[in-house]
Amino acid sequence: MSVTSSIDRVRDHLCTKGIFGDVAELCEMRGDCTWVVTCPDCGTMFTLDDDEHDELLSWSRAAGQSCGISA
Repeated sequence: MSVTSSIDRVRDHLCTKGIFGDVAELCEMRGDCTWVVTCPDCGTMFTLDDDEHDELLSWSRAAGQSCGISA
């Protein structure tokens, strides 16, 4: 059984549909932040940390902006 990363799950979900996810950064008062990617088609939400967000953003840019997330 293989473990699928958060990035792979987001990418697979959005790119199967050929769309970009809506991205929001949510931060607590103490400074802990997380990124939430929401599928605009079905409302599925994915939570990413800073490193995962940066990696997914880099992948999306390299993929020619056909799907994923944008800044």
